[in-house]
Amino acid sequence: MRLLIAAACALALPVLAGSDLAQCEKDPQSRGLVQRVENIKGQMDRAEVSPDRAEQRRLLELHAKTMREGMRELKRRETTPGCREEMMQAMMEQMLRHQVALQDAP
Repeated sequence: MRLLIAAACALALPVLAGSDLAQCEKDPQSRGLVQRVENIKGQMDRAEVSPDRAEQRRLLELHAKTMREGMRELKRRETTPGCREEMMQAMMEQMLRHQVALQDAP
């Protein structure tokens, strides 16, 4: 049941928040943050489709590390409130996807 709730939340977030980071693309203080989020999304995409469990575990560990670094960088930056909100939504989506992937892994 928890898995279904987490999956529903993960799927709903992009629809609710919008899937782009338009506010961050306009904010000079957010330089590099959008690329960071795209990198994090790419890592999760690869982890979700990897048939090799060892590779999936490695990608999930890398994903967690990159998310921590991204959150630390976001905290350090003085971005606009709109950009900060978009980044937090994107990171929340990734945390939910990460948890679902961990629960699905054997």
